[in-house]
Amino acid sequence: MSSSKLTPPPRHTAGEGFSLLELVVVVTILSILAAIGVPFIGNIIKQSKIDSIKGSLNSAATDCLQKVRIGTDPAEANPSDAIISDDSIAGLGYRISERSCASFFLVPIDPDEKYLYQLGFKISASGDIVKIAVPSSDPGSLNSCKNWAGVNCGVSAEQQAVWDALAKIEKDKKTCNDDFYAWLQKPSSGSYNRWNESTKSCDLETWAFEGSIQKDEASVKSARAAKLGVVCTAKLKEKETAKFDGAFIDPECGTTYFCSGRDLATADKVQYDACKEEERATRCTAALGAWKSSGPNGQFTENGCTTMWKCNSVYYTNQADYDASSCGCRWVDETYQSGTTTKSVQTGTTRGPCEQSAFGKCLKYSQVPVYEDIQVPIYSTRQVCKKL
Repeated sequence: MSSSKLTPPPRHTAGEGFSLLELVVVVTILSILAAIGVPFIGNIIKQSKIDSIKGSLNSAATDCLQKVRIGTDPAEANPSDAIISDDSIAGLGYRISERSCASFFLVPIDPDEKYLYQLGFKISASGDIVKIAVPSSDPGSLNSCKNWAGVNCGVSAEQQAVWDALAKIEKDKKTCNDDFYAWLQKPSSGSYNRWNESTKSCDLETWAFEGSIQKDEASVKSARAAKLGVVCTAKLKEKETAKFDGAFIDPECGTTYFCSGRDLATADKVQYDACKEEERATRCTAALGAWKSSGPNGQFTENGCTTMWKCNSVYYTNQADYDASSCGCRWVDETYQSGTTTKSVQTGTTRGPCEQSAFGKCLKYSQVPVYEDIQVPIYSTRQVCKKL
């Protein structure tokens, strides 16, 4: 009975090497791995750069918040260059595009960058911070964008407009209240506007007496009466009844401004000027409204008010525009020289051939006209505005 032996597969010996087919397969596999791995590794490197940028931005935001909390306007403050600068982030592929604490943003240096994205923050005058980012075209960066900005990853134009409006309100609020407390600390008496949260504007009239806030105008007068006494209070009441306007100066009672009979309870001329400006604006608004409603065409000339012109419910802020309207002009035809042309004109005559002769003698010569080219004007007609 014969026995059979299994033959082992051929093995490469040290001198044989690989076949061409084997080499092609290996190179193909390596190429596929490289195509997949190189971009992946590149994105990992870029993500580490973004993480470093986020750390720098957080430090910049902390620096900004410290400046805002000591009273600096975020629009006028910048993060320290020692914390973040173009030089310090250039190696990470970024540059600063907006530099103030109110709006601080970084963008990729390469405009064709596909993975790195724009990111930054906004800080309001009250110290509120909002982180913002705009994702890149590579969806792989989206999670990183959301980790930084949350719902503010990918800001719409409408959201940006809302933020800008809120930033303006915060700035106006700070300015209004800063002005009010600067006035109060003089110390001042009378009324001054501070921020009104209900209307989101600087229109909350607040009364004070010698730097102390009072409930209302009556409280101010009561506090002042207690200090000045009966005699001065009577004098002030007399001026109020007489509709006195201007500075009332009394050696016993001091100086007090009245605005058309209104006792301002202050010696601060700034408040008097503000009252007169408010009176002027109110008067002008009423007069202008009446003129627009039923006034004639022509010029609005209320004393102290802005001059305007009206032509059939169309309003003009300068006279030239009004004069060019149908109300400010009488349109007439005007003849004017629009150019010149060449024309041949007879300027005289000269002797020509003999027309009649007798016995060999010319009795009459013909007359030949002499012409000369001259420039003559061309006239046209246009309509012009004749001021009424």
